[in-house]
Amino acid sequence: MADRRIHIERAGVVRMALSAADAFPLFNAEGERRWVAGWDPRYVHPAEPGVGEGAVFQTRKGVGTATWVQTRHDPHSGLASFVYVLPDHHVAMVDVCVTPDGDGRSRASVRYRMTSLSSDGDDFVREFADGFDDFMVHWEEAIQRHIVEGAPLSAG
Repeated sequence: MADRRIHIERAGVVRMALSAADAFPLFNAEGERRWVAGWDPRYVHPAEPGVGEGAVFQTRKGVGTATWVQTRHDPHSGLASFVYVLPDHHVAMVDVCVTPDGDGRSRASVRYRMTSLSSDGDDFVREFADGFDDFMVHWEEAIQRHIVEGAPLSAG
């Protein structure tokens, strides 16, 4: 029988001083460069930066290389979804829904579903779950810095 792994589901909201149309492009592989310090996706398919369902890219994480697949890209409804796998560590599904939130403002509802793939992954998933609220605060601060200064918030 296989070892039981850890699975968590967390959801949060990020409020932005941008219209939904301007905010939605921040939630794709290339858009995240604008506000995520150190975010440097390497494109697998298509080989050039691409947005849309089926786009495959990789990012370096502390414990290895994560392979991401964009599974949904719908600017009209503000929906973007991704799955990423960090081999022998964890897998995650990430859903973002960007909606208007008043004049010139928007909100992104963010949902993470994450499952560990190893004992090291167990620890990571637990820590991610415990720190999720702070993670969402960091996203909001990083996006706000991008809006005001045009620069990513350092990962400090």
